Amino acid sequence: MTSPFDEAKYRALLEGLEVAEIHLSELERTMRIDAEFFGKSFLDVAGCLKQIQTEALTKVASISDGNHFSISDEFQEEGIPYYRGQDATGHFFIEQAQPVYIPYQAFALPYMRRSHLRKGDALLSIVGTIGELSLVSSESEATCSCKLAILRPQTIKSGYLSVFLKSRYGQYQIHRLTRGAVQMGLLLEDMDQINIPRFPVELEEAIEKSVHGAKIFLDNSIRYYRHAEQTLLRALGLEDWQPPEVLTYERKAGDVCAAGRLDAEHFQPKYDELIRKLSIVNSVDLRPIKYFSEPLKYGTSEKLVYEAEGIPFLRIADLDNKRFNPQSVQYISKTQASSISDRVSLGDVLVSRSGTLGLAVPITEPFNNAVFGSYFIRTRPDRKVIHPEFMSLFINSLAGQLQVHQKSTGGVQMNLTIEAIENICIPIGNLRWQQSFVDLVEQSLAARKRAHFLLDQAKRAVEIAIEKNEEAAMAFLKQSQESSL
Repeated sequence: MTSPFDEAKYRALLEGLEVAEIHLSELERTMRIDAEFFGKSFLDVAGCLKQIQTEALTKVASISDGNHFSISDEFQEEGIPYYRGQDATGHFFIEQAQPVYIPYQAFALPYMRRSHLRKGDALLSIVGTIGELSLVSSESEATCSCKLAILRPQTIKSGYLSVFLKSRYGQYQIHRLTRGAVQMGLLLEDMDQINIPRFPVELEEAIEKSVHGAKIFLDNSIRYYRHAEQTLLRALGLEDWQPPEVLTYERKAGDVCAAGRLDAEHFQPKYDELIRKLSIVNSVDLRPIKYFSEPLKYGTSEKLVYEAEGIPFLRIADLDNKRFNPQSVQYISKTQASSISDRVSLGDVLVSRSGTLGLAVPITEPFNNAVFGSYFIRTRPDRKVIHPEFMSLFINSLAGQLQVHQKSTGGVQMNLTIEAIENICIPIGNLRWQQSFVDLVEQSLAARKRAHFLLDQAKRAVEIAIEKNEEAAMAFLKQSQESSL
């Protein structure tokens, strides 16, 4: 005899399992029935948003995407910024990225006009690393590729929209709608299913104000760092120095053999003139990196599998204004990391050897004992001789970058070797002299930290408004601002 259906027992059996029941009438427009779409976390977010007032993304913003035509042949080092999907990674403001550039003639082509960017546009990565978002904060001319969706706010503040899409509730909706087989993506036609909470104008304006404040602090951070570089160059007698550019010059055969180079670029007189000027600075010794560093090491080239948590793995893609961005850093398991002996320690300085050449990044506490990728070379300077922040500041300055350019090798893909980096010469004064420049760098870091704090608090405030109410969110913002003063 068949027992009657026991719903209580059935519910108890489902407890703790990743199982959801969905009625046919509840399927969305594209009739998706894949299990991932109905994950409990996605359903929980959808349930929370149903409890508050929302509007479809397509109702509050116009949506398009960037350029679909081939344009890579036009890429150059200067011109109009051309942002790609990876440029949105780790950058809340797209101007923080290091894009490729195209000439104005390519930018002005009729078919490119649809992808021209405006201040206030939110750029959402929809192919590859999906869900990364950057806000256009400048009036300067720029454009982007089709791997970025252009969200142009119509009836909503751009800062508030961007913060929400970066929040847990925005990201879960974005990733839920991602679909595809080999190449996953977020389709523009599916964005009408992304719901944007609408709160009283006071809260949305408060979020907007936090975003504006963060931009001011980030701009100040960049300005403080440039001031540190200029102050150092002034102390080295290089503030107004212009590298000499001559049409012809001669070198002895012995010099060529000693350098192991035949290219004319390596022997330009400007490099000798730079070293000569650095050598005559009072109370400063000019020393190559190998003089005060442990043996340099290349990063790992092993193929690694990323995890949700574990040991940080440092990549070129994680750099944001000469620092590693904790929000974009990937992690590997302790098991994977255990097989890699060369790690970074607090006070090490990584120097990029490919892609963006010669960028020096000091290792700070969050990345102590991290694994680093093959695009970096690790230096381990003696802290009794040189401060890691001073070393990084010098390498990133004009004086350091000229040496990087001289010592780089390659054709289409330029790179640096350990031998090249260990022979970069750095002026070493006493530690008190170095500290005067480090203090200026720390002003830059403090402003940067403040900017990230404001953005994190704004994101959390949106989440509190959804989970509790707008009054609790406003109180949180006020308390955060007071505690950070």
